[in-house]
Amino acid sequence: MDIHQLGVNFDERHDRLLLRVNTVDAQEVRLWLTRRISLRLMGPLQTAIARLESGQASVAVPDSHAKALLLELKHDDFLQKADLKTPYSSASKTLPLGAEPLVVTDITIHIQGNQGAQMVFQDAGSPETPARTCTLQMQPPLVHGMLHLLVNAMVAAQWQTPVDPPLGEALHAEDEETASQATKPSYRH
Repeated sequence: MDIHQLGVNFDERHDRLLLRVNTVDAQEVRLWLTRRISLRLMGPLQTAIARLESGQASVAVPDSHAKALLLELKHDDFLQKADLKTPYSSASKTLPLGAEPLVVTDITIHIQGNQGAQMVFQDAGSPETPARTCTLQMQPPLVHGMLHLLVNAMVAAQWQTPVDPPLGEALHAEDEETASQATKPSYRH
């Protein structure tokens, strides 16, 4: 599925974000993101961008502070080049998941080096409806775009200002977390 366009809008009636993905072959995937899922997605999405960008030669520096600054510059560069003015095309399309958006209950992000990030959106379903999944393969610019659109939609929804640590700090926090893994307490029931 080659992604052509992303759109994220706040739906006040449902109190959810509607993520729409437009493909090159005229398909549209619709996903409902709840407030809880959206807020929980921000950190992993920032970390995914940090990992994708840090794997590139232009961001390969030994100092985590320098990496953070370069990552911020990469994100700013994306915002300069991205086409954020063209409205989302809602021309009639094939809806492979159906007209009713998939209510996302879980998201898994896999970093795949030069292939970008694979995002798996899951709806656990219920006794009446079966579980459904949607897998999107996204290159770094699309991941940057998704983060930008999510932030704007969450601000419009007045849920909160979601990007509290700047994007570059996600890389620094990841380095600190890796260093402290050995001393982390574990809790058992």
